[in-house]
Amino acid sequence: MRHDVIIVGAGAAGVGMAAVLKDFGIEDYKLLDRQEVGASFARWPAEMRLITPSFNTTPFGILDLNAVALNTSVANFLGVEHPTGKQYARYLEAVVDTLDIPVQPDWEITDVEILDNGDFRLSGPRGSLDCGSLIWAAGEFQFPHLTRFLGAEQCVHNSMVPSFRHLEGEDFMVIGAFESGVDAAVHLAENGKSVTLLCAEEALPISDQDPSRSLSPFTRERLRSALARKLKIKICYNYLVTRVDRIGEGWSVSPEEGPELFSSTTPILATGFRGGLGPVRLMFGYRKDGNVELSEDDESTVAPGLFLSGPMVRHGNHILCYIYKFRQRFAVIAETIAERLEIPASEEILETYERNQMRLLDFSCCGETCAC
Repeated sequence: MRHDVIIVGAGAAGVGMAAVLKDFGIEDYKLLDRQEVGASFARWPAEMRLITPSFNTTPFGILDLNAVALNTSVANFLGVEHPTGKQYARYLEAVVDTLDIPVQPDWEITDVEILDNGDFRLSGPRGSLDCGSLIWAAGEFQFPHLTRFLGAEQCVHNSMVPSFRHLEGEDFMVIGAFESGVDAAVHLAENGKSVTLLCAEEALPISDQDPSRSLSPFTRERLRSALARKLKIKICYNYLVTRVDRIGEGWSVSPEEGPELFSSTTPILATGFRGGLGPVRLMFGYRKDGNVELSEDDESTVAPGLFLSGPMVRHGNHILCYIYKFRQRFAVIAETIAERLEIPASEEILETYERNQMRLLDFSCCGETCAC
């Protein structure tokens, strides 16, 4: 079977892209996921929450920061400001149901090939599908980075922890002190655990005004509160881990410089994600910094018709890893595909998406320094 467009990944990027395609008049499309809608969010640690706040500002012309579709509000739907992963998955399911988005769960893609006519053929255990345009929106959360240093496989990645509350032991070591590392440390300390947080830098990342490069106010506030209440969090700065070894009943953690540390419980990795490009990895070019190289329309520079949507999108030095950031490119992709299908987009729909911060064309407005 052939479709004009196939979207792979039914998370925030995939569901959002599907909603935008409908608004741009593209009807022949399919949303695939190897599990179910919102699967990555549903598998977050129980205590983890979205760090960007949700507020029902939609009636006043400002789209909820965590919304992926027009006229929806995560805050209004869930009644919370910082949703858990399971709560956010419910929001995504509601968007799919409300907009009647054609989604196919349990559809794993193991191979993608480009046919002679330029179409893509997606193959997996359930068969194959062809499409003219392919939007890869598989996200990152289900693809943790487990090879940052020797012995990393001896650790457990924070994304694989069902609940910090239920971890056995009294003393824990967290490797990595960005959002997920501090989040893990705070949750453990809140439950009476003693935590050593290993930070590779001289200080926690709090000085940059870009939230993709510094701790969010939500995380900083929770850490300050934990430290003020004298919860058991010790931060080791300039501690770049190079090796972890299993020794007897514990784990030895070795840095580039400094003393080895010993952990009686499995060290927790907060070392980020490697991205879920899978079978399309070789269909993209790559920048010198290792990130995917994209055209101005978020299209592969190697395979025409292949688009990237989600937290891996980069343009220049702009990191579009938050929902409110990467959703700004949804309409750019939809407009490009609609033009190729000779489906004209009305000025009204273009203006609507631009007004709702979902059609960012000019990055010169990004990176402004705040006065205070």
